[in-house]
Amino acid sequence: MMKPSLLASSNASSIILSLDEPTSFIQEELYRQISSDGFEGVEWETIPDEFLLYIYVHRHTTLRTRRTDRTKRKYLETLRPFVQYVQTYGGLRSITSQRVYAYQLHLERDKGYKASTLARHSTVIKQFLRFLYRESMLATDLTTKMVPVAQPSQEVVDRDLHEHEVQQLLGYFREKDLFAYTLLALLSSTGMRIEELATAKWKDLTWRSPEQAFFLEVTGKGDKRRPIFVFPDVLAILKSFRADRQQPISDFSGDTALFPKRKGGHYHVNYLGDRFSKLMATAPFPFVQHRRDPITPHTCRHYTTHYMLEHGADLASVRDLLGHKSIRTTERYLLRRRNYAEHAGLKIKHNNFI
Repeated sequence: MMKPSLLASSNASSIILSLDEPTSFIQEELYRQISSDGFEGVEWETIPDEFLLYIYVHRHTTLRTRRTDRTKRKYLETLRPFVQYVQTYGGLRSITSQRVYAYQLHLERDKGYKASTLARHSTVIKQFLRFLYRESMLATDLTTKMVPVAQPSQEVVDRDLHEHEVQQLLGYFREKDLFAYTLLALLSSTGMRIEELATAKWKDLTWRSPEQAFFLEVTGKGDKRRPIFVFPDVLAILKSFRADRQQPISDFSGDTALFPKRKGGHYHVNYLGDRFSKLMATAPFPFVQHRRDPITPHTCRHYTTHYMLEHGADLASVRDLLGHKSIRTTERYLLRRRNYAEHAGLKIKHNNFI
């Protein structure tokens, strides 16, 4: 039986885990130590809030899977401020469900979060609290007063990007910026998440004789591997970019990044995503300058969805290409454009009203 004293030491929490130091929550070594007996015999009412947060961030939903450091940081981005907030009211065991609802109002009124951001934070907090209640770490379900977040139509992100627009962008950056040109070609043609592109290696590319096609093996959410089809012309663009950086192109071997820095290393995912959006914003086209929302790597995933469907792919295969668990997620990518393309006004016979 595990000794409760290992978890119950408040001194240990102040040394090992600090809400003011998020990196202390990323490392997994402590979790392996404290979870070795499956938490048997732990007196949860004595365990500091910091440890409850740490356990949630590292708890494995399935064996042989691990949350990435980036995922952990995204969870901590939401949950550290929440735990700090409730500690001003006595901590997780002292607050009420009304206080959790008050925190939702705090995020809306004081932080000024938009609906999408507010919904994301609310979902993570609810998952965290329900986990603690389900695992008997808390005696009360603190989520009962939480309310759903309405999504006003004006706050829905515009991720539409059309084929003629992508062709204009590719033509512009082909002459102006090889970095932007290559990145846009890869993202818009493959539907990869920016995290998947940032971590992919050149050696992950293979030629498959049965299909007579190039495929890139990427690691997506939940550490799931899936193949990404690479168009020959896109591969040629990538090879030109790699050659410009004096990286191997003759065979698919070595540990260099697929989309490499000058010395072959990987770009940080946040840098890559931010720089892509900033570069796209420099394109001198009305459809760029008058967009309500910027063109991001995720915009390209939406574009790939439409491109594949409009050129003959079925919905199930596009779901698999994108790495979605549910086909409903893929269908949501189509909703906004469908609202326009299938509008009743377009279905009548004449073009003018008067």
